Amino acid sequence: MSLSTNFRDGRNAPSLLAMGIALAIFPNLSQAAGTSEDTLIVEGSADSASETQEQDYSVRTTSAGTKMEMAQRDIPQSVSIITEQRMRDQQLQTLGDVMDYTMGISSSQADSDRTSYYSRGFEIDNYMVDGIPTWFESRWNLGDALSDMALFERVEVVRGANGLLTGTGNPAASVNMIRKHATSREFKGNVSAEYGSWNKQRYVADMQSPLTDDGSVRARIIAGYQNNDSWLDRYNSEKTFFSGILDADLGTSSALSAGYEYQRIDVNSPTWGGLPRWNTDGSKNHYNRAHSTAPDWAYNDKEINKVFVTLKQRFADTWQATMNATHSEITFDSKMMYVDAYVNKATGMLVGPYS
Repeated sequence: MSLSTNFRDGRNAPSLLAMGIALAIFPNLSQAAGTSEDTLIVEGSADSASETQEQDYSVRTTSAGTKMEMAQRDIPQSVSIITEQRMRDQQLQTLGDVMDYTMGISSSQADSDRTSYYSRGFEIDNYMVDGIPTWFESRWNLGDALSDMALFERVEVVRGANGLLTGTGNPAASVNMIRKHATSREFKGNVSAEYGSWNKQRYVADMQSPLTDDGSVRARIIAGYQNNDSWLDRYNSEKTFFSGILDADLGTSSALSAGYEYQRIDVNSPTWGGLPRWNTDGSKNHYNRAHSTAPDWAYNDKEINKVFVTLKQRFADTWQATMNATHSEITFDSKMMYVDAYVNKATGMLVGPYS
């Protein structure tokens, strides 16, 4: 807005101070006669939650809960994503550690090795790897609940029924473990060593490298070893794990991934069930923290072998089809002692409740 005036006499000319006050009081007058402009706001987001898009404790997009890539805040369910960075910072080295530190998840421990997890009052039995449902039996503690987190990029937990991903769904929750893949087109890796309480020692090596000049074919190898005692008398755990993955870009719209995964966990002197709580006279027993009913000869050994192949095909940049084949072999060998009895305080003998 422009202002003009003719001054014939200096006595009628307005002062600069008066003009400044007028502009301060009526600032919108200068805008009212101006030309209005439309503002165009453009929003964009990534279409993949790959490893390179991790942002410390979050990811840009995820398919958890819907199978569609979207920001976590746009998912109409309660979702927690535990990233590799968080697992590293909080020393979450097993799936059990991750579940213990996930919002809305509770646990019930039967003995030294067996733990069941619950959400919203129901036991969780929906476990997936790379979005593919996998078998899990919490009563015998087999399967993927024993998986070492060094093999995985992140864990996605969707609380509540999740029928879009798991068929009929479950009112508890679904747990999806995302494997680490060969994503780097240049050689990189890391080696870590850890020592801790109860004679714990842990070594992990993670290496990945391109196999072709253009990086269209890549490989990744993860290997680790852990040995530790426990606050529990005579208890010892030894774990060995390995993963080898080959990723290949079959053109601009196709991707192939194949790999092998191995884990072996040997536990010496594991408990089976808890300690006898009651005496024959009706009084309660009191034990020290380290007391265990497991004898020296008890053991619980597990071995897991997996082979998997995944083919992904994109259509018109908006659709994607995924084909997955997985073969798993799990062996279980154990020799343990189960105690279900009352304690006679006078003799120290155990009295069974059965006749």
